[in-house]
Amino acid sequence: MNDINLPKHVVDRIEARWCARQASTKGEFVDRQLEQLRAHRNNIRRYQWLLSTKLNDLERNYIERRLSEESTAIENLVGDIPPLGREQPLLDVGLGSKRA
Repeated sequence: MNDINLPKHVVDRIEARWCARQASTKGEFVDRQLEQLRAHRNNIRRYQWLLSTKLNDLERNYIERRLSEESTAIENLVGDIPPLGREQPLLDVGLGSKRA
């Protein structure tokens, strides 16, 4: 199973970019999606922490199943978000070869 870890700064950056690009009518939809992303991310962290504790087999199976469901929910939610566009790389102009 692949761990999906979305740090807060990544979600905040996505939110800032979405809010800047979307009209006010679409802003509420985007806010709802970002809130869902945060909720799933927090649940995943909580389940990962629980897996590090002492659990019996039944509890561990339940937590692993919930972790899998949360990961799938994030993948589906992220798949519904259209691409934000291509960012141009930053260039260090003139730093490598300065002539006097």
